[in-house]
Amino acid sequence: MLIPIALIILGVLLIIAEVYLIPGLNVVGIVGALLMLAAVVLAFIEAGMVGGMLTMLSAIGLTGGSLWWVWKSGAWDRFVLSSSLRTDERLLAREGEARSRYLGKAGVALTPLRPTGVAEIEGERIEVVTEGDFISAGSRVKVVAMDRRKYFVRLDSDPKASA
Repeated sequence: MLIPIALIILGVLLIIAEVYLIPGLNVVGIVGALLMLAAVVLAFIEAGMVGGMLTMLSAIGLTGGSLWWVWKSGAWDRFVLSSSLRTDERLLAREGEARSRYLGKAGVALTPLRPTGVAEIEGERIEVVTEGDFISAGSRVKVVAMDRRKYFVRLDSDPKASA
């Protein structure tokens, strides 16, 4: 019975090492769990039904106690994401309002737009995309649409009206 007890203790130690020393690798924790399973099977073979059940119950108790200890020690917090991944709708709305200030504004293409490039609009350099046409550097462009991260421009047909 000494070998199953040693295997259970080694398995629990490997699982604790997985939690504290090398989280995310999972190989050490899996090896620990397999060692504990082998200990229970070995106990059933060597000590019969009663010895196997006692070994299994002690393995479950030792594992549960170890997990409770990990929970209380704060190591479990490394496995749980503490911040929310949801987007802040108000922040997105404010960002959209700030970005929409370029809609309808005219500027100058600083690089050739084929179809992407850089334009200067209201004194700021922004990355823009054409609607598919080539626009040479130095041409007047007008922002006609906006996507989440893209500004769409076309040649400004009336430079005096949009200036």
